[in-house]
Amino acid sequence: MSANSLRRQQIFAVVAMYFGYAMFMVLRMIPGVAGAAMQKDPTLGIDLEVFGQILSLGTCGAILGKFIGGYAADRFGGRITFAVGLAGCAAFTGLFAASSSVIMFQMMFFLALMSKSLGWPAMTKMIGNWFQPNEYGRVWGIISTSSRVGTLIATFGFGALLVLLPWRVMLFLCSGVGILVAIAFLILMKEKPAEELAKQDTETSPSDDIVHHPLNGTTIWQSLSYFARSRQFWLITGSLMGLTILWDFLLMVPSFLGDTLDLPVEQASMAASAFPFGSLISVLVGGFVFDKLNRNTTAWLMGGFLLLASGCLGVFLLMPQFNMTLQALTYLSLILLFLFGLCISPCYYIPMSVFSIEFGGPHSGVLISLLDALVFGATALFYFFGGGIAAASWERFLIVLLGISLWSCVTTFLFMKGEASQQKTMLATDR
Repeated sequence: MSANSLRRQQIFAVVAMYFGYAMFMVLRMIPGVAGAAMQKDPTLGIDLEVFGQILSLGTCGAILGKFIGGYAADRFGGRITFAVGLAGCAAFTGLFAASSSVIMFQMMFFLALMSKSLGWPAMTKMIGNWFQPNEYGRVWGIISTSSRVGTLIATFGFGALLVLLPWRVMLFLCSGVGILVAIAFLILMKEKPAEELAKQDTETSPSDDIVHHPLNGTTIWQSLSYFARSRQFWLITGSLMGLTILWDFLLMVPSFLGDTLDLPVEQASMAASAFPFGSLISVLVGGFVFDKLNRNTTAWLMGGFLLLASGCLGVFLLMPQFNMTLQALTYLSLILLFLFGLCISPCYYIPMSVFSIEFGGPHSGVLISLLDALVFGATALFYFFGGGIAAASWERFLIVLLGISLWSCVTTFLFMKGEASQQKTMLATDR
């Protein structure tokens, strides 16, 4: 009876986080969807370089939000942190829609992404409260698809609305829905299962590995020193720096397709949905695979994925030299974006999320926030100059992106090999 009751609560917790984070991603992506339309508005004076700087400042807000979110999740719990972050992100997206100057767009996007950054650390804390380590991969795999669903809704659904609605109205609509979802999450979600159910069901309650974690009883500063001495911490940081930049290429895709293929704004935004379609499939399957395969096999699998992603960028780079019709180039772009999303997403989401819970323990919120802050700093720096590079030459932009993809391939492979060594040591100790 208690096991069934706990499992129902766990399923509901996953559903609540799923829909909540999907809304986070809609709000995260919707300014990018509106970006091409904003650049065509003569009253705003926003070109591709200026839009890149708006994205860059938003990323700086995300960095600050990571530190706030990590501390808040560890201090106040995931439920409150998640709901406050979602409500703030929705409110500032609405204010972004009401802005009329570049400075206001930058400030509101900064604050929106700062609020959005509270979501992932909050979920890290809640998943650690609700599930066993041998379920982390599949739970993260399921919940991570909410990010892709949100991105699909933003790029495909709301991208199509640009044909019918002004971009400001579209953003106001998203803002209102986001506030309603935040209120519902705060009312319905629980921080952790009822204590009596968790005690009666040892199979699905948190494991002794978490209870006896080496960071138990340590301060934040002691945990930071512990993280900094870890080779694995720096390898996953290097991996994520590259993967985050690759993932945020999606924000530039509508402009890229419009400039290189002369697609209308709404078609370019909808075509960009091929990226999250691919990632939706791979991250869901990848979570279950991560739990089943050993880390050594996963290292080779993820290394192969990222090599294929690099190949997709190489084809994009060579596309202008192909003697193909516009329709053929459009279909080729859709296939490449689908494969790119398929390859990038499981490498981006699952290793970091599982590592943060296992390695961070009671400071998992701080760890995942620290990782995100470091990698978003690299992303902010890249896109501050990236908009200008793309405005001067998309070919040069893709060459830089290809180099970053190869860097990600190497660091991700080395990180997973390190995890394989640790897994082997732990199994030998258990015996």
